[in-house]
Amino acid sequence: MSSSGSSSKIPPVVANYTAKGERGKLGDIDCYFTGKKGSKRGIFVNYDAFRYHPNVFQICDILGSLGHYVVAPDLFRGEPLTMDDLGNPVAMGKFMQNSGSWNTSKPNYVQGIEYLRNSGATSVGVIGFCWGGKVALTSLQELDGIVGGAIIHPARVTSDDFAKINAPLLALPYNDVDLEMFKKGYEELGTRPFGAKCRLESFVDVVYGFCGPRGDWSDPAIAKRVNDAIQLVAAFFDDLMPN
Repeated sequence: MSSSGSSSKIPPVVANYTAKGERGKLGDIDCYFTGKKGSKRGIFVNYDAFRYHPNVFQICDILGSLGHYVVAPDLFRGEPLTMDDLGNPVAMGKFMQNSGSWNTSKPNYVQGIEYLRNSGATSVGVIGFCWGGKVALTSLQELDGIVGGAIIHPARVTSDDFAKINAPLLALPYNDVDLEMFKKGYEELGTRPFGAKCRLESFVDVVYGFCGPRGDWSDPAIAKRVNDAIQLVAAFFDDLMPN
């Protein structure tokens, strides 16, 4: 995977960030839009369980500055999980069966991807953070026409997921994930026609959620690894999407 093209123009992330995109709606769902509307390269972003955050907006804005048109819907409709919910089995069970489920998210994926195509995108990719990584991965199993997906410190990925993927996958698992499971999954992906486009890169030196709300980007070491992740994502989509 080459680091040439748009991925060579990535600015360093900053800790105190003001989003550059715009808020709007698709149907009844609030969304964040950034980049050039009309671009041939569209990206649908699925945030993590804690919803919108300046860190996620900053990554969306960087991808937008590289020539993508990016849409990030508020899939929880203003009611994200809290840190307390993570230790509450009842709250987590309710989340996974309702707002955190693929069945709930699927119509929003279909709507968002259709919007990007109607806005001029001839290639559309998906990105998911943490919980959103699992949902984005599922979209590669269930929906047609997605050129590829990037999952950043993904949660709840299982060995069964890899057998059903129908498009190239970039996975950036963190240190607590079963890396052997990912490696075996990528052996499976390597047998597919798109296998050469897939990439697995482990971020074993950072905490879970480093690219999302849990990431302390005032720490130079964390900020560097965030930029490393963005570089990989940008290069991945450069390889899949024509200008």
